[in-house]
Amino acid sequence: MNKIEGVLEKWLIPVGSWVSQNKTLTILKNAMVSLIPVTIGGSFALIIMYFPFIDSVVSAEALLLIRQILSPIVDITLGLISLYLIVCIAWFYAKEYEMSVLFTLFVVLGSFLILIPFSVITENGTSSVNIPTQYLGSAGMFVGIFAAFFACTLYRWLTSKNLAIKLPDMVPPNVANSFLFLIPLIITFLCMALIRFGFSLTPYGSINKFIYEVLQSPMVNIGTGLIPTVIATLFVQLFWFMGLHGQSLVGAIMSPLWQVASTANASAFAAGEPLPYIVTQQFMEVFIWPQFFSLVIALLLFAKKATAGAEIGKISVPAGLFNISEPVAFGLPVVLNVFILIPWVLVMVVFVISTYAFMYFGIVPRPTGVQIPWTTPPLLSGFLATNSIMGALLQAFNLFIGVLIWLPFIRIMNKQNTIK
Repeated sequence: MNKIEGVLEKWLIPVGSWVSQNKTLTILKNAMVSLIPVTIGGSFALIIMYFPFIDSVVSAEALLLIRQILSPIVDITLGLISLYLIVCIAWFYAKEYEMSVLFTLFVVLGSFLILIPFSVITENGTSSVNIPTQYLGSAGMFVGIFAAFFACTLYRWLTSKNLAIKLPDMVPPNVANSFLFLIPLIITFLCMALIRFGFSLTPYGSINKFIYEVLQSPMVNIGTGLIPTVIATLFVQLFWFMGLHGQSLVGAIMSPLWQVASTANASAFAAGEPLPYIVTQQFMEVFIWPQFFSLVIALLLFAKKATAGAEIGKISVPAGLFNISEPVAFGLPVVLNVFILIPWVLVMVVFVISTYAFMYFGIVPRPTGVQIPWTTPPLLSGFLATNSIMGALLQAFNLFIGVLIWLPFIRIMNKQNTIK
């Protein structure tokens, strides 16, 4: 037992500390979390537009009108998710390094838009710029992340070199401040323009196409596969075992991949096309993270009365219904409890394999990509995430299997954990 704890402490604590203290990952994690209101807003409209059996209770004309009214909400939220993401990154980066928030936003937005391969259309002597909107959505998220961090870092370095135009004291402060940041901004934009030009000379034609085909698409395909997802969940549970917030640490690395998959599924769902991904942000939040609730149910059903397990089960129910695991995780406790480690890890792995299999074989629909609040109770969340009652039934099935796995361990706990 002590050897297991020693090995995990030796390897996991340093990794967890590095992830939690890494400024880049922290900024990215905070930016992703900040997208929740935007994605939920778009998802709410998408749920209404394609709610199950809505065509049975609403006339075709009324349904068409509803979709005409709500579709712009989906387009300007989920369809432009990369724009929101880079704004969030710029905000948190500026706060972290005590930079001007306003001018950091200017630099990041300009840098991102410079990289997009827009075209100029001339008709009847009038020119207009055509910006491909797909690069403002999920297809442009990796480019947005690169552009935001590269531009922020370069801009911060240039600013530290005092490359500024200083105006006399008589000039109003708002005007003087604008000129202070002018040269770093121009140099940053010039560098982004050179990057754009350089990629225009390659077979890819643009950095967007290069990153999407060479990095984003392969990474998302790999990161949303069964084996990488199982590995990610193993780390989540092992971090929890060491007293670290597993979802937060692993999510800092994996959430960009899962969010790209979610947005791609949402776009396909809105267009009536096949959903490309099984593992998405909703796959994890709705079907995998709530695995702890099977432990709560097992404690309620099988823990002896007047034992610590029974009391912890009762206390954990209200929070557990809203997917808050801390009461049972720290009350049982799970932390540094080697006896609990096996089912704690095994149940989540079984949830991943079970959910993936049901969706892979088409028994349960894949997540539609709609973002629902993570506190949505089980069964309801499964229904909303898949737009099907089968999602709720899958959650119930997983919880049942989880309870069976926990059962023998609960019986042993009954003999060892009696309240005096």
